[in-house]
Amino acid sequence: MRTDAAAEIKERLTAAQVAELYGFPPGRGGFIRCPFHAGDDHGSLKLYPGSKGWHCFGCGAGGSVIDFVMRLFGISFRQAVVRIDIDFGLGLDLTGRRGAPAERSALMEARRLEAQEKADAEDRYREIAREYRYWWDCKKYFAPSFAAAASQLHPLYAEAIKRLPVLQYMLDQAEQRIGR
Repeated sequence: MRTDAAAEIKERLTAAQVAELYGFPPGRGGFIRCPFHAGDDHGSLKLYPGSKGWHCFGCGAGGSVIDFVMRLFGISFRQAVVRIDIDFGLGLDLTGRRGAPAERSALMEARRLEAQEKADAEDRYREIAREYRYWWDCKKYFAPSFAAAASQLHPLYAEAIKRLPVLQYMLDQAEQRIGR
């Protein structure tokens, strides 16, 4: 079974829709009587809007719409996905086909290369950040005092003034590559 089928179920169905189909219509506040513990006379199970799922304040049970069906009928995850697909007529692809070995291999190689590129970009970012920090410190510690004349600038201060804007630009570019 494809895991994206479960994600699609969670995206397309709300906890209220699922509970109502199985005989538990929610009240105004989205509460129902919990079917998972005895003695719930006032409705302690909250059905959250959207894909946020449900939670019972009486017994502590909670989860997604799939967890609700699993617990309600005492079935496995796969069985719950199939049951929801059938009961709601979603028409999901539950075959679980994973593609040819060559396709999987190409996909795995692409993922490996992408991970390597990201790691290299992060390493480069750290290098630039380290150099930026060095020149920032030079600018800070070798800054001329008010009494000093402009001709008495420390060489490291002058170099820091030249390099910092370039390094800032390089840091910005590196951040975009690694997605910060």
